[in-house]
Amino acid sequence: MGIFRRRSSAVPAPAPDPAAALADCLRAIAAHEAPEDALQPALQAILEATGAQAGAICLFDMRYGLLRLAAEVGITDEGCRALRSVRQGDANGWAMPLQCLRDHRAYLIDAASGAHHLPPLVEPGAALRSVACVPLCAGETPLGSLVLLALAPRALSEHDLHQLARPLDEVVRMIESARRPRAGAPAPTPEPSGVLAEPGLGGEVAADPERASLAARSEETDRLRAALEAAGAERARLASELESARRTADRAELLAASLAAAERETAELAAALERGESGSRERLQEGVEQARGAEAARAAAEAEVESARTALADAQARCVALEAAGREARAEIERLELAERDGRAERERMESELAETRARFDELAGRGSGLEGEIGELRETVATLRGEVETLAAERDRLRGALAELQAEPDAVVAEGAPAAAQPAPIESPPAPAAPRPAAPLPSAAPPRALGAGRLVVVLDVDSVWEGVIIDGTEVTVVKPGSDVAARLAGAPPTRLVVNLAAPGALAAMGALRAAGVSGRFWGCLASPASDKALPLGMIEPATRPLDPDAILPVLGGYATRGTRVVTAGADGDVLMSLRHALTRQGLSVSMAWDAKQAVDLFDAVRPELVVLDLELPPRNGYELVVRLAGAIPVPSVVLVYGDGDDTAAGFAAALTRGASASGLVPRDRLLADVLGHSEAPPAERPKVYALPQGR
Repeated sequence: MGIFRRRSSAVPAPAPDPAAALADCLRAIAAHEAPEDALQPALQAILEATGAQAGAICLFDMRYGLLRLAAEVGITDEGCRALRSVRQGDANGWAMPLQCLRDHRAYLIDAASGAHHLPPLVEPGAALRSVACVPLCAGETPLGSLVLLALAPRALSEHDLHQLARPLDEVVRMIESARRPRAGAPAPTPEPSGVLAEPGLGGEVAADPERASLAARSEETDRLRAALEAAGAERARLASELESARRTADRAELLAASLAAAERETAELAAALERGESGSRERLQEGVEQARGAEAARAAAEAEVESARTALADAQARCVALEAAGREARAEIERLELAERDGRAERERMESELAETRARFDELAGRGSGLEGEIGELRETVATLRGEVETLAAERDRLRGALAELQAEPDAVVAEGAPAAAQPAPIESPPAPAAPRPAAPLPSAAPPRALGAGRLVVVLDVDSVWEGVIIDGTEVTVVKPGSDVAARLAGAPPTRLVVNLAAPGALAAMGALRAAGVSGRFWGCLASPASDKALPLGMIEPATRPLDPDAILPVLGGYATRGTRVVTAGADGDVLMSLRHALTRQGLSVSMAWDAKQAVDLFDAVRPELVVLDLELPPRNGYELVVRLAGAIPVPSVVLVYGDGDDTAAGFAAALTRGASASGLVPRDRLLADVLGHSEAPPAERPKVYALPQGR
C-alpha cells in the first residue's frame, strides 16, 4: 500500500451562465420569427432575464437624426409618446436614449432620487426604482437604444448591464436583418442629420468638461479594478503553489523517516549476520536493497524539497509585491470613487438647476403664447375698428356731397323765376346710403353660395369641364390647386371636396388645407382632360416624409376604430415598425408590406379597410397600387405618403394610362353623385350593415 492517499471529492456542476442562456433564447427567437416581428419577443426575453418590469427598443434613423419606438412592454401611453420620436434638442421628448447612443455608453439612473427629469414611463402608482439606457450599435454604426425600467424593490446594477453585453449582439443582428433591403428594395441613402458627425457616435460632442472628467475617472477606475482582480487571481495561484510545496516537504520528511528505519534494520541484519543466525544473509540482502531504494528516494526528495523551497521563496516575494500593488490600487480606487461621487453630486445639482431653468422657460413660453393670443385679438379689433372708421369716413363724404347739393338748390329756383318759388320747398331726408359693392372673387375661387342654394361640390383640378356636370340641386365649381387654396375656399364651405390626384400640386394643396384646419373628407379620383370619365379612388389623406406617427394618429382616428384591418406598405422598415406599434396600441390589426408584390398579396388576403402607402414603394413606386385599390370592394381609405421632390401628378397620370380599365372609369356626373351618396361620418357613427348569405 502506498504511503500517500488521493483525496477524493465530488466536483460540483458548473452554474448556468445567465448571459449565455439569454443569448441562446434570442437566437431561437431570431430563427423562428420574421426580422420585423422579432423585436417584441426579444424585448420580453430581456425583461425576464434581467428582472425588469418594463422596457422599450427604439431604432435610430440616421437620415433624419431621430429615434423611433419599435417595441415596448409595460410603457404608458404618455411614455410611448415621449419615446415615439426622439430628436436632438426636442423639449417635448426624452433625450437620454439618444444621449446614450451619441456617447456610446450605457446610463443607469436612480429614479428614486428624483434628480433626473423622467417622463411618466409607468403608471403613477408604480414605484420606479431604476432606469437603464443601453446603446445598440453594430461596431461604430448606431442602430438604436434599449430602455429598461425596474420597479421597487428591484433595482438594476452595473453587473446587470455587463451581463447584457453579449446577448445584445443578437438584438443588433435582428435590427440589421429587419433593415436589410429585400425584394429589390434599394438601400436607404443616409442623409446628414447633424446629430452624429464624428466616426462612431461623435456628432454633437459634449462640451461639458465635468462630464468628460467623470468619464475619464470612470475608465481609470475600471482599469484599476481589472488590475486588482488579476492580482488577486495571481495571488491565489501562488498560494496554491505554496501549498503544493508544503505537501512535498511533508512527503520528504516521511521518506527521511523511512530511510532511517531502513538503516536501523540494516544494522540489525549486519549484527545478526555476524552472530551467524540462519537466514540472515537473505535478510541482509533485502535490507541492502531497501536501503538503496530509500537512499535514492531521499535524494529525490531532497531535490524536490530544495525546488519547493526556491518556489516558495519566489512566491512569497511575489505575494509581497502584489499585496503592495493591491494596497496602492485600493487607495487609488477609493480616491477616484470619492472624486466620482463629488462629480455626480455636482452633476445632479447642475441637472436640478437645468430642470428648474427649463420649467421657468416653459412657464415664460406659456405666458408668451397667451400674450401672443391677446395681441392677435387686439390686432383683429384694430382691423375691425379701422374698417368701421373707413366706412364712417365714406358716409361723411357722401353726406357732405348731399348737403352741398341741397345748398345749391335755392339758387337754381331763384334763377328760373318760377311762381312756386315763393312757397317753401319741402325738406327731404337724405337718401339711404348705398350698399357696399361686393369685392371681385379671386381667380379660380369658389363663388359664394346664393341664399337657399343646394349642395356645393368643389373639385380641386385644373380642368374646368367639371363645371358642366349637372346634378339636381347641386352646384359644381372648380378650384385650381395652389398654396392659397384655403383662402379661396374660406367663403364657400363645400358639401363634398373632390381631388383629382393627377392634377399638378393636388397632394400639396390637400396638405395646405389640412394645415389650415379644414376637417372635411377628401374624395380622390384620377381624371384626364382628354376623357369625360374618371376613376373614383375613395377617401384620401395626405402625409409627408418622414412619417410622424403622433401626427397621423389623430387623422386615422376618423377612419378606423378598434379591430380595423390596416395594411402599411413602404421600404422604410423603421417607419413601418414604429407606425405598426402606434396603431396596434390603438387596437387596430396591422399588416406590413415591403414591396409592391407583397402589398398586392396582403390586399387580397387581408382586404384592408385602411391602407398607408408610401408612393416610393419599390420596385415601380406605389401609384399603380392606388389604381388597383380602386377596384377593391369596398374601396379602402388610403393615406398617401409623399416627399417634396415627388412628381405625384406625373406618376398618377402614368398609372391611370397603364392600369385603369374601361370598367373602372365612370362618367364624371356619376362619380360626383356617388360621392354625394356616401356618408362622411366616422366609422363609429355609421349604421352597421351585414351581408347575409344567399338562400338556395
